[in-house]
This record gives sequence, structure tokens and C-alpha cells, in this order.
Amino acid sequence: MKKILLSFSACLMVAYASSQVICKGVSPSNIAGNYTFSWAPPTGGWGTPDFLIPNTFVEDTLMMVDDGTPGLNAQGNPISGEGCNPLINNLTGKIAVIFRNTCEFGAKAFNAQNAGAVGVIIVNRNPGEWLNMGAGVDGANVTIPVVMLDFIDGMDIVAEMQNGPVVMFLGNKVGLFPTDGGLTPSTTLIPKQGGVVSFLAQNGTEFNFDLGARIYNYGNQSLSGVTLNATITNPTGTTVYNNTVTNITINVGDSVDVEPSQTNNLPQFSLSNYPTGRYTLTYTLTSSSADNDPSDNSLSYDFVIQDSLYTFANIDVASGNAAPSTHYRPSTNNATYAVCTVLKDANASRIAAVGVHFSATTAANTVPLDGEEIALYLYKWEDNFVDLNDAGFGFNTLTQVAGGYYYFPSDLQGELVYGEFDQAVVLEDGVRYLACAQTVNLDLYLGFDGDRDHTWNYNWYLQPMSPIESDGAYFAAGFGADVPNGLVLRVIDANNIGLNEANTIDGMAYPNPTTDKVTVSIEGEGLANLTVTDISGKQVLTQSLNLVNGKSAVSIEALDAGVYIFNLVLENGKTSQFNVVKR
Repeated sequence: MKKILLSFSACLMVAYASSQVICKGVSPSNIAGNYTFSWAPPTGGWGTPDFLIPNTFVEDTLMMVDDGTPGLNAQGNPISGEGCNPLINNLTGKIAVIFRNTCEFGAKAFNAQNAGAVGVIIVNRNPGEWLNMGAGVDGANVTIPVVMLDFIDGMDIVAEMQNGPVVMFLGNKVGLFPTDGGLTPSTTLIPKQGGVVSFLAQNGTEFNFDLGARIYNYGNQSLSGVTLNATITNPTGTTVYNNTVTNITINVGDSVDVEPSQTNNLPQFSLSNYPTGRYTLTYTLTSSSADNDPSDNSLSYDFVIQDSLYTFANIDVASGNAAPSTHYRPSTNNATYAVCTVLKDANASRIAAVGVHFSATTAANTVPLDGEEIALYLYKWEDNFVDLNDAGFGFNTLTQVAGGYYYFPSDLQGELVYGEFDQAVVLEDGVRYLACAQTVNLDLYLGFDGDRDHTWNYNWYLQPMSPIESDGAYFAAGFGADVPNGLVLRVIDANNIGLNEANTIDGMAYPNPTTDKVTVSIEGEGLANLTVTDISGKQVLTQSLNLVNGKSAVSIEALDAGVYIFNLVLENGKTSQFNVVKR
């Protein structure tokens, strides 16, 4: 199964999370640390070095390319920095920085090489956009490393270059330093979900998770006195878990697993009760000798306990919901494509599923989303299996229990939106459910979270988490456990089903998120009273609305950035409630 992402390429993205292959800011200190990146491997027509070979790297000062072309590109950057023509500046001994936009990647890199560059960093043109860098005509002649950074990271580095020299490291660090231990997200046990529903996490029996990590020795000397500490803080910042494994020795080129099945292990995390809010798990690695590269010695993961959002993605601090960082679709897809999330819980009857949050975008944002239809499904997944290795595992018995449709009211590219099921469904204890958002538009890409890696969780628990569907076939791991989809299942207290249901009507606001104003859209006419509260319950705005064709404009320009709850009461007593995000 291949994926493409905001690209007309049908090739598999080469973005390596391999811990020994890094793109690292060396200096100054405010850009130091590791960056997410992709690189051009010596395949597919490239002549580039192979970063998978230990000690294959380049470290040097950055320099922006200049081919003398006047004007600005669509992102507001100098066209001269795209490097599509022979360069007029001397890059001898420098790592070239190049803006993506026009011309082939191979041509950009070859022009930089001809000007003396020892490496190339290409700054992508859109946030969260990853794709294969095709070699093109000139790629075979490029013998220096070529990497791509996300637009936001790249522009931060470009801005820092205006203040003085910026040094970066690109490549494989194995054997580079005497003492170098490290952790990697793909070999770390993390909280089971990013969004945990409080109704299903009332004590340690109902909600718990295992902890562990693989510790690598990347250095050229044996590591001794290795210590792995794990802490978890609760929403008030209080440490509620603090355990350490000590006195580990790791030979050169080796690794040690700290997990429940090993001699070296950390206790399971569980609490007698779980106050709602954000919890943070942090792993910290130390050894008896100072680490020559401590940038990979600590990893942190959040999970948020609240009453309505169930997701394997991260819950964003600003929005209070998922914030998909990237958008994918299968490269071979010809008909239907869906992202799904799985829920199975012994106490599921405490909640009812009411809808899903998701995001979508189109290739290079060239096709507007206005009026685009997304089908919503909630299935009972009735195949009888214990885990992924069970002979009974499959997607053979899916019984639909709810459905619905969402229509984009405007061109909400990449924005998280919410679609309701046609009915609220009280879930059953111990039954596996599959909630999906599906498109039939071949130009549509659906949201994923590239910042949360469930690889070891997937292999450890052997449970499906965020499958995808393509042309009627389901794939349990989606595009890989390192990129869970950004689908969020919204639930409510099952005890509230039927209460005041007759007086509740659907409503929404768009654009959402927004910076200044929204249009309220509701199934009603005439006068309505609007009350807006923040997430703490504080009233921040009241206003009378005159609904014309169910719509009315509301200005929130004076409000601070954050999440707000819109409550509307119509003249006939009907009510509606929905969230709006102010940026």
C-alpha cells in the first residue's frame, strides 16, 4: 500500500524516522536539535550518498542559493532562491538552502553542487507536505546529500540565517561520537490514545498502559551505567509516576530493550482516579559518561483525559482537538478511500457515539473543497479475534449502526471539521467499533498525525488502531503505525441520550478555525440569542442574531485565541451548541 501526499507523484514518500539518520541543527542554540525531514536516497535515479551507511554525513554552514532571477514566488520568497538556473554565488564548502516551487529537484541540487555546495536543504512550499523528491534529468549527477524540511521548520532556519552563521548536520551519526546513547519514537511505548474519554478511565483497572523503550548505543565506545527514567505528570503538573531502570551496559553497535517482558522493566502506569486534563509522559536517558549528542536522550508524549474526544492522534493545546499535521491518500486508489478509528472497551455502554472530526485537503490546494461530500460510518466490527495474529482477524463482518454526510460549507483546506451521525448510538461493552470518514473524490487527501508514532504500541498490543479503507479493502496499519490518522470520534454520556433531544437542532460555524468572524449556520429562522463561553465556562460574548435562511454573521475579533462554545436559543425554544476555534 503506497501513499501520496499533496503530490501528483505516485511514489512512496521517503521520510526516515530512523534514529541514526538525522537532520540536526548544531548552532546557534535556538535552532539546535533534530528536525523531521525526508531525503533523496541513491535510488530512483539519484547519485546521492546512502545515509543508511554508518558515519555517512555532512556538517557545515548554510548558505542560501542565488541564481539571479528577480521577483518573489507564491510563498513570498525570492525566486532567485529556487536555484533553477546556474548560481551566481559561490557555495564552496557550504550546505545550500533552496526553496521548493518550480523546476526539478535534481536540477536545483545539481546547480548547487556545481557552485561548490557539500549538501542541499530544500525548504518545502506548504506546511505538513511530504513527497518523494524525484531525481529528474540531473539527479544521477548529484553526489552530495539532498534533504527536504517542512516549510515552517525551513523558514525558521532561513530567518535565523539572517542573524549569523547557521551550522547543521545531515546524515548517519553511528560511530561519530565516543559516547552516544539515544531513544527513538518508533521503539518507545507511549500512551494508548492521545484523546482518552473520561467515562472509560475512572480508575487504574479501566485505563492503564505499559511503558518501555529501546536504548541504542550509537557511539564508538561501550555505554555503562545507563539509566532510563520515566515520569508522568498530571494536569496540575504534579508527578504521579516516577520509575527508573539503572545500571544497564550496552556494547558498541548494540541496543537494550526496557519493557515488561525483559529483566529491565518499568512498572505499568495506572492511577486510582484520573482528574481531567493533560498528562505528560517523559522518558529520560543518562549514562555514567556525558553524552556527546544528548539531542535524542529525552522523549515526551501527552494524553488528554476529557469527556468527548476519542483519538489516537495528539490533542492540540491551542484548539483542544486534533490538529492533523499531514494529509495522505493511497496512490493506487480508484474509487473509495476512508480513514477509520477503532474503539473497544469493557465499559463502552457508558458512552454514545455522535459523530467524527476529520480534515481534508486537495492536491496542492488547487481544487476547492466547497460542497465536497464526506460519508460518515459507524460499524460494529464483528469479526471474532483477540489480536492481529489471531486466525479470525479480518474486516469481513462490518455491520453499520449509524451513518451520515458532511458537506464542506467553504474551502476549509486542512481544517478540522465535524460531521454528525444520523443518530446517537449507545455503544456496547466489549464490542469492537469502527468509525470512518470516506470520500469518493480522487483529488481528496485525509488528515493524519505525523507527530505521534504508535509503532511499538502496535507491535506490543497487537491491536488495530487507525485503519484505512481503499476501494473496499481495509488495511489495519493504515499507512503505518508511525502516522495514525487524525480522525476523532466524538462521544457523549450515554445517560444524556434522549434528554431534551427534541429541542436540540444541528448547527455549525464557518470558517472554523477563524481569526475574526464566523457565519453561524443553523436549522432555524428568525431571532436567536447567542451566548459564547470559553472552555472554562466563562461567558465572553452575548448577542442577538437575526437568522436569515438559517445564517447570521458573528464577529469574534475581540476575543483571544482559543476554543469557544457557541450556545444558541431560538424563539421557539430550540437550542444548538458547537465549538469555534479562534486563532
